[in-house]
Amino acid sequence: MKNIVVIRRFQPGDEIQFRKMINNEIMGSLNLAVLSNLSKETTFQLIILSSAIAFIFFDMPLKICISLIPIVISLIYAATFMGFTMTAVQIDRELSNIPRFYMSNAFSCFWVAEAFKPYHKSSHSNQCQYTIMTKKQFYGSKMHVSSQCTKIVGTIGLLKSHRVENGAWIKRLCIDKEYRRKGIASMLLTTAINFAINQGYSCVDTATSEYIKGSRELMFRTGFQLKQMYHKRVMRPLTSILFYELTYKIKNDRTSLYFKSEMDGISQPHLTLKSLIENVNKQ
Repeated sequence: MKNIVVIRRFQPGDEIQFRKMINNEIMGSLNLAVLSNLSKETTFQLIILSSAIAFIFFDMPLKICISLIPIVISLIYAATFMGFTMTAVQIDRELSNIPRFYMSNAFSCFWVAEAFKPYHKSSHSNQCQYTIMTKKQFYGSKMHVSSQCTKIVGTIGLLKSHRVENGAWIKRLCIDKEYRRKGIASMLLTTAINFAINQGYSCVDTATSEYIKGSRELMFRTGFQLKQMYHKRVMRPLTSILFYELTYKIKNDRTSLYFKSEMDGISQPHLTLKSLIENVNKQ
């Protein structure tokens, strides 16, 4: 029996499986964020300032002033941890209300990648090969999956942008660590952009942090371009994270029609948005 991944729209109850996955993805960048914040100029300025104040105004010995360094480091870690925790809580609230945020109108949607795997198979997920297909293809294949277990291994959402006229915004692209580099993220991204094209959006924007390099590289390979870079304060004024805002320009109606017909036949993970657009340009 083949290992398959089905890309489908969100159904109530799916969030029970992927809320923890997305939370782990957020908190997984905590240590990198701490190291990045410790290496910033503001951290050294804070160390020097606190030591100088203790030495000049409180006449503390030099050894005690130096001992303030680990206190500052602990403060930076605590501020970063609190910032990440607050972000995780906010996103978890959003994920608990997906029907309201993503499924309440025709111009937004949320998709999941559901993996089917035999119960008795002992090989690790990242060592398995998966066939990726749409829900329509899955039903058409008439595969017997009664002896297989299922798991939500990927997510992506698309909303109408509040900043760009006739623009869409991609959020919550996340893949389970054991299922990465199998084409799942590429297929989810392709599905979301195809939806945006068919809904008449003129562009699709998204933002990734400096710690999610793999997602950013995927966006660039797909055809996204860098729009701007900005620092987002996690806990003012101690910590911040660099974000990359990317944009994908939707060209014309011919692309939409071609894309719609091609998406009906997608079943392999190597078929991406970029390859489809290249085929359009050759016509």
